[in-house]
Amino acid sequence: MSSVRIELDNRGGTFTCLDYVTGRVIMNINTEETISSITVKMEGISRTRLLPPRTEEGRDSKRAEIEIHRLLYLVETVFPSAEIRENTSASHTGYTLKAGQYEYPFRIRIPINSNCTEVQATGAGGGLLQKISFEKGNIDFAKKPTRHVVGTLPPSLSGIPGDLAWIRYFLKVTVNRPQFYRINMRAHDPFVFLPIEPPRASPSAKETYAKRQHQMIYTPSPTSPSPPKKRGGILGAFRPTVSAPATPLDPPETHHVHFSIEVRLPAPPILVPNTPLPLRIILTKLQPYRQPVFIRSLQIVLHAYTEITAHELRKTDHSVIPVLSLGELRTPLGAEYSPVGVELEADPHLWMGASLPDTVPPAFRTCNIWRTYQLEVIMGLSHGFLGPIEMIPLTMPIEVYSGIAPPQKLLDSTRPPLMPPPRKALSAGKSATSLTVPTAGVYPVSYSEKNTPMSSPVVPDFPKRSHSFSGEAQMMMPPAQVAAVSRPHSSAGGERAGGGGDELPPPTYEDALAEDIGPVDGPRRRYEQQGEYYGALPDDVR
Repeated sequence: MSSVRIELDNRGGTFTCLDYVTGRVIMNINTEETISSITVKMEGISRTRLLPPRTEEGRDSKRAEIEIHRLLYLVETVFPSAEIRENTSASHTGYTLKAGQYEYPFRIRIPINSNCTEVQATGAGGGLLQKISFEKGNIDFAKKPTRHVVGTLPPSLSGIPGDLAWIRYFLKVTVNRPQFYRINMRAHDPFVFLPIEPPRASPSAKETYAKRQHQMIYTPSPTSPSPPKKRGGILGAFRPTVSAPATPLDPPETHHVHFSIEVRLPAPPILVPNTPLPLRIILTKLQPYRQPVFIRSLQIVLHAYTEITAHELRKTDHSVIPVLSLGELRTPLGAEYSPVGVELEADPHLWMGASLPDTVPPAFRTCNIWRTYQLEVIMGLSHGFLGPIEMIPLTMPIEVYSGIAPPQKLLDSTRPPLMPPPRKALSAGKSATSLTVPTAGVYPVSYSEKNTPMSSPVVPDFPKRSHSFSGEAQMMMPPAQVAAVSRPHSSAGGERAGGGGDELPPPTYEDALAEDIGPVDGPRRRYEQQGEYYGALPDDVR
């Protein structure tokens, strides 16, 4: 039986923008075959599937809404070669190959930006049958999407409950046979993708933070038991002792412990998986008290919010990713007589080595999936060693980056000169292009020039999120209302055919493929995906 497969040179690795994906197409044919061409396609698919909400009468529709965007679509013909195609007439239908094994090398470069267009978003080949899929006993139809986002290619994404949203990158080989009654041979091979980071600002002493005031009010126990009363006599040692009834003491003093507690991160708050958290925990006395406040427990969790849209439907998946969990702590914040108004910093050794797991994708926004993050620090504090423990949570929005810095030549090509020359008028029919990289996502937080911040961060208006993912999808707001929601700009850039982004246009694919800008040279984390990422593709994206 004839077969075809793909052999990658760097199987199991993590790819990024401007990388060359190289390998071989290996075809085995048992008998003489007539083949018109062999093509290798590099594709990136963003797919969402949502069920309509339930009503009192049941569901509005039994059919799920499916939205598919082809973010990446590059084709390389490995057979016949370009020289043979140039010397072959258009009426030539195929080439006859003898039985045996054939190998064809390929080399495709990953661009920086997505290229989601109307034509590419309708499914492979655009045929009706290729937009129909069979899932869970139902026949689903993928309608043509109308909104597209231009920007950096998003990372590979898997693990959303119910497989309601995913982003997959893969290579697909097709052996085209000219006979209509013979099925083309196909094979696909997935690969994992992480985008390069947006350019970072120079390091500074600025910090962003979450802060709150807290007051502990408690009264120690007003009584204490008297020492046990011993029985006299020869047999007294063998008789049980009897404790005297508790005697009232002087009315105890009520403790009022008033302080502020805050967590700080460098500004802007950017975290990278497998990199130690640059976290600081600071307490400030607001009123005098004697015994110090102790940290009795410490938890750090990452909240991941994935907004999923499928045409008129929208749903948000909220997942909690544990980062650190410590208990039975006795770490003081300051000394017994620390002055009021002085910042008392916690020992950073408590969370030394803690980092986000390497399975966390960077924050991104694409046509139908949007991922954002918040970091929450939960502290169990007590006044002194015997006071009651009170839990205090602090949350701040953060950006998660991939940890893959863009090549220096790419940054240099986007950096404007100190004295820009005067612009020249463009001749008719020509346009100016420049190699640029998308800007980083920015949250509206307040910074301080000194180490001591002057104001707390302003949390952006995130869409309403459910605390679980068991509910049904909600109807999406009209475009006018969606545009009114304040959202942080991500590296995905502006939105086309549905939203008005005012950022500079992204670089063209030809610019990104400039030969003088080499691939990224630096460490990369192992961004492992869950099992379904490597499985078969649905019918509507094959």
